[in-house]
Amino acid sequence: MRGLKVKNKTFLIGAIVILLAFAYIQRYKTVNQVIKSAPIEKYSMGEEVEMQKDILINYTMEGYSVKVNKAEVLSYEEFLEKYHAKDEYTYVPDKVYDVEITLRNINAANETGINLTEYYIQGLAVCAAVETNLCDIANPELKGAYAIALRENSELTIHLPFALYKELFRADIWNDLENFDMYFVATLYPEKKIVQIK
Repeated sequence: MRGLKVKNKTFLIGAIVILLAFAYIQRYKTVNQVIKSAPIEKYSMGEEVEMQKDILINYTMEGYSVKVNKAEVLSYEEFLEKYHAKDEYTYVPDKVYDVEITLRNINAANETGINLTEYYIQGLAVCAAVETNLCDIANPELKGAYAIALRENSELTIHLPFALYKELFRADIWNDLENFDMYFVATLYPEKKIVQIK
């Protein structure tokens, strides 16, 4: 009799586990069928990308546009030399993707601005963020400000230094970064707007 109770409990527990697993799988499928990836719109360097109602990380930059003017891969030492800076940091990138952009306020509302630290570049299986210490070196006129707002019909050209670390790349790609497809991500959602930077 006691063996029958143990078998019944085991069967009941097994049935509950199977039902829960089935319910989880069904919910997972339902959610993933509803959520769609953002369509991707690709731009070339020199083209103006209007933000419209798209967001990057936290909020809309409606009324602004960004244009990638030029980009170059520099060693950390070359970056310091370019901007006549001293090596005063302990943890530094191996290389820097120095991207020159022009931000323009077309008709943004007064409370709308741009957070420069939200920008990033990406390639196949790799992303690189703005290195804020190097951003200060490349753009001393910003005086350490990373969230900025421009007056209507004005623009600002700045350099965004993206930190590149050797351990994140295969050796063959690392040695030929200038020819590796990388994209400047201007917006993420509801439309992802990217600019090829090579």
